[in-house]
Amino acid sequence: MKNFCTVTDYNFHRRVWALNQSLLNGSDDYILYVLALDTESFNLFGQKSWKNQNIRVVSITDLLKQDAALLKCADNLPSYEALNVTSGNIPEAQRIQFIWSLSPYFTWYCLDQYNPEDILYIDADIYFFNNWKRIYDNLDKVSVGLVEHRSPYSPANGKYNVGIVYFKNDIDGYKCCTWWKNCLLFTDNEHFKTHGMCGDQKYLELFEELFDNVEAVDKYFGHLAPWNYQYHSYGGHNIVWQGQQQDLMYCHFSNFKPNFEDNTYIPAQRHGLTKISNPFIKRIYDDYFACLRSVND
Repeated sequence: MKNFCTVTDYNFHRRVWALNQSLLNGSDDYILYVLALDTESFNLFGQKSWKNQNIRVVSITDLLKQDAALLKCADNLPSYEALNVTSGNIPEAQRIQFIWSLSPYFTWYCLDQYNPEDILYIDADIYFFNNWKRIYDNLDKVSVGLVEHRSPYSPANGKYNVGIVYFKNDIDGYKCCTWWKNCLLFTDNEHFKTHGMCGDQKYLELFEELFDNVEAVDKYFGHLAPWNYQYHSYGGHNIVWQGQQQDLMYCHFSNFKPNFEDNTYIPAQRHGLTKISNPFIKRIYDDYFACLRSVND
């Protein structure tokens, strides 16, 4: 039994359903822990029909009651990237910053409370196109697994993407996850000025420096996102990254905007993608949209 976790509100409930469906396509031997950020999503994911789909829901309200540091964290000043994506709207940027803080926090919480063998954090807008079990084929000696952006290096965003992050529940994995969580709770940490400008993400660069058995695991599988489509080549059902042919394990559908009323979507406007010409990319977006559209509200 493997363990995954994600964070969502009701606005993203279709994406969680699609994520879960894509996981089920590979195997049902897992639990997906969902941190619900509002009453609507908590009630929805707590329904029997959702529980039967390997989902276990946790309420943010309960976590806030249990941990004063997490409650105080909601008042932290927003990072540079949070201000950037909200066009300088400070209250909204503060809300986004708090949500980003919940990715490391909830991952740590799952390790700490449920004591799984390991945990894979997954952003709610990720969809798997291959059997997720293959991710674990090369993790025997890995305590912390990271994936790269696969785009030119940005000092603001860092080398690694927070879309999926793996932690084994051993000494190195637990220490690393706890450290990451604390960096987001307490902005007076010594690395905040150099690595705190992009919410939880740029801190990932320090994992290899500060902890043992940390590895970039995406050399074993392929993944895509709007910021890296142009840096891959495509052939048949495979992608090519730096001369290496890979199956597509997952795609990160960041900033995807569906319109179910007129059966259209905007792929990723914030990332500069409003139309798709590549047939490979078009196919996976159509598949994702079809899965979202099939959700019965």
